[in-house]
Amino acid sequence: MVRKSKLTPSLFLNMVFYSIDCDFKSLRRISVNASKKHSLNISKQAINERFSSSSEKFAKGLLKEAIASQVRTIINEDEMQFFKTVRIKDSTKFEIHESFASVFDGIGKGGGPNSKAGICIQYEFDVKNNNVLDLEIKSETQSDARDALAKKDTIVKGDLIIRDLGYYSDQIIADFIEKEAFFVSKLNHNVSVRLNAKDEMKLDFQQVYKQMLKEKKTHSDIPVYLGKKKQLVRLIMVHVPKEVYEKRILERNKMNKSRGYTTSEEYKIKARFNFYICNIPEQQCSWEVICKLYRVRWQIELAFKVWKSILHIDQTYKMKSERLVTTLYLKLLWIFINWQLISDCRNLFLRTKLGLLSLSKCFQTLTENSNILRNTLFKSINNLNETLKDFIQLLSHHHWIEKRNERCHFEELIEILFCNSSI
Repeated sequence: MVRKSKLTPSLFLNMVFYSIDCDFKSLRRISVNASKKHSLNISKQAINERFSSSSEKFAKGLLKEAIASQVRTIINEDEMQFFKTVRIKDSTKFEIHESFASVFDGIGKGGGPNSKAGICIQYEFDVKNNNVLDLEIKSETQSDARDALAKKDTIVKGDLIIRDLGYYSDQIIADFIEKEAFFVSKLNHNVSVRLNAKDEMKLDFQQVYKQMLKEKKTHSDIPVYLGKKKQLVRLIMVHVPKEVYEKRILERNKMNKSRGYTTSEEYKIKARFNFYICNIPEQQCSWEVICKLYRVRWQIELAFKVWKSILHIDQTYKMKSERLVTTLYLKLLWIFINWQLISDCRNLFLRTKLGLLSLSKCFQTLTENSNILRNTLFKSINNLNETLKDFIQLLSHHHWIEKRNERCHFEELIEILFCNSSI
């Protein structure tokens, strides 16, 4: 705030939270709400003027401060100290109105068929310590691999990093190993694999497949040398069911046909396996545990699904760019506030053996009751403890996740990460 005004930073934040609550609010609706709820007579033009480069910095600063001041709520402090953190990261992208192309490049800006403007949100959190590590808005053209290189200095000894192949590169893998951090990743099909650092010939997957059939093995766990840098890692190959293999081939044939290609024999062989690479010692993690650890990454996909289906973060409208950026960062801040509440409840209920909370069900309930939390934060902060107790009581009924057959659930993953003495 640069001068005295009835529209304080706190009230401005409250108004933006109102504007993103449940559905999109026009400037006129925000103005009416300000008059009705806060006795503030302000025109929609004046509100629009408040969205500026300063409001962008304000919003980014609040989110950064909130992330930096998180309370560490590890589920089990005494168990499983092998990994310092368990970091999972992914990105979500969506198109926005082409009028924002000068601020957020879209993948079709160069004349392609896709959007001229788009947004990429990079999101990383630590499953073990329940902390958000990165939450940043970039242009849609921002690649995951470029982000991995830009953020590589945040990785430290003892971290476990779980990401998809978009973040993969030989350099990143080498950097993880050099820093004595651990990683679990799928194998990039284009990366060379050798059994010996001096070998000229690559690993013959056709021969591996035949040998596994002969020995009636469903998996293989071997040391290999990866890529141009020939990094020593564990390669875990798990034979997939026939129906999975046939589905992969069908989808690849369909894609290649549309591009005028034919499916290679090498792909057909590799499609028979799930490949995982890691540098975790076998005595610390069996191959089964490695496969399950990689599924932790699914939690971030669930988060993105909630952001879009319940909180509608991908629904944007034509407006000035400063308002868009400010609104997006404050929407992420609101998501973060709710995420902390849900995560702490989830950890509490896990420790007390009540059950496993469903992320989507909890977000749905908190969204429907967002005005209660907002009023407490801005008007009745002394009643915060009572409000939080009410939310805990509310979430402790009818918000449990529904288990499905043959799926590794978060509860099982927590058991692997913190309570399994065999890890």
